[in-house]
Amino acid sequence: MNKICSLIILTVSLLFLAPINIHASEVDGGAANEAVAVRESANQGINEVDNEASGDDGSEHKGQIMFEDIEKEILDNNPAVLINQNAINAMEEDYKQIKDTRDDLEDDRDDLDDAIDRMDLQIKKLQQDRASLETRIDGDQDLINHIKSNYDALIGIYQYNKDSLINSRKSLREQQFSLDDQAEDMDDAINKLRVQSKMSECQLVWTAQNLYITFNVLRNKETDLENQTELMQKQLEIAILRESLGQITKTDITTLELKIKDLQIGLNDLQTQKKAVLGEFNLMLGNNYDFTLTLNTELKPVYENFNEENYNKDLKSVLENNYSIALQSLERETKQRLLNRSDGSDTQSEEAAEYNLENEKIKLEETKRDVSFSFDKVYEEVLSKKMSFEQESKKFEQAGTNRNYAIMKHELGRISDLELEIENSNYRNQEINTDVAEFEYIRSYLKYDWMINGLTF
Repeated sequence: MNKICSLIILTVSLLFLAPINIHASEVDGGAANEAVAVRESANQGINEVDNEASGDDGSEHKGQIMFEDIEKEILDNNPAVLINQNAINAMEEDYKQIKDTRDDLEDDRDDLDDAIDRMDLQIKKLQQDRASLETRIDGDQDLINHIKSNYDALIGIYQYNKDSLINSRKSLREQQFSLDDQAEDMDDAINKLRVQSKMSECQLVWTAQNLYITFNVLRNKETDLENQTELMQKQLEIAILRESLGQITKTDITTLELKIKDLQIGLNDLQTQKKAVLGEFNLMLGNNYDFTLTLNTELKPVYENFNEENYNKDLKSVLENNYSIALQSLERETKQRLLNRSDGSDTQSEEAAEYNLENEKIKLEETKRDVSFSFDKVYEEVLSKKMSFEQESKKFEQAGTNRNYAIMKHELGRISDLELEIENSNYRNQEINTDVAEFEYIRSYLKYDWMINGLTF
């Protein structure tokens, strides 16, 4: 019995001391792991290097990441994902130990039942033997009474041992009830941690996808500033020539030089932002922040899956799949179980348990309303980004028409080389603006898709 009690104490200690690492950065997850996309005219390759490299720990790390690879890379390499999985595994081992201890107690109870049955048989046999003494022994009544007294003492000893075994069996049963409750609580905690861990994984995948898109947007803006700087440098060269001819003043030259300097500062800022985004992306993959990594820019137009008419259908999926709602539902089930336990309990007020359950029901309904509102905002965001992309696409078409006219005028000698270059620059800038608008459309659609698959924004 001492061994059994020690096992119970050890199990309870493990239950309450086991660490739980939960990242609140809050699906069933495969959502939005399709690639995102931009126009076929997008330039290929974003960063400086395309090679396989290894980390400081000697493990092989991927030197180039496709958008389609993000989910697998996060699930395989992100430290938070690995920590959460280890926490789940540890809790499952604790749960198994509780169940094993409970099964051992069941075996001990069976042994006690057998021992009690044997005691009963022995007591009955002694009682029968005592009752038959007078028929079996002729003679001295004092001798018979003495033997009966010995039988009574022996029966009393057996009865005492039987009562002790019955008390031990009762104690074991109480321990079994306690372990059953602990196993229920542990199973509940594991289920919650699984949901929280899955939600955290999906949040991490979405964050990495978002960084990937942000990097592309920054690269496009960097190209835009490079084009503007190149054009202004040409304007400066012409201005210097005109200043030497007395057509403009030195002040005009200084103004252009200051504008070029501003563009160069802007370029430097964008490059710093790109470096920071890439460093953060590396850390999410378990790499060093300065690991050499290439982000490929070839993406697919997944926003083509968006259908404005599916709002109600998609909202239903959102409410069915949302992890925050799932967690709140589990919490409600926990409070319901505690209410059931409080019936006849000396340690918990049934009235308090009822209030706690009612609060969880209120929270669940509030969570559903919050998720519905969040989905509506994301839906409106997709519509807005779609309109912006369509508008920028029209402007890009017009920029192409304007450039074609400029080329014809230049061939006819009606505009200068600089004027043609300005029109070409306008065309390139509008192309970049269209690319950026498409990236933002992609980003908004991904949020929409992740909401359908469980996340909340």
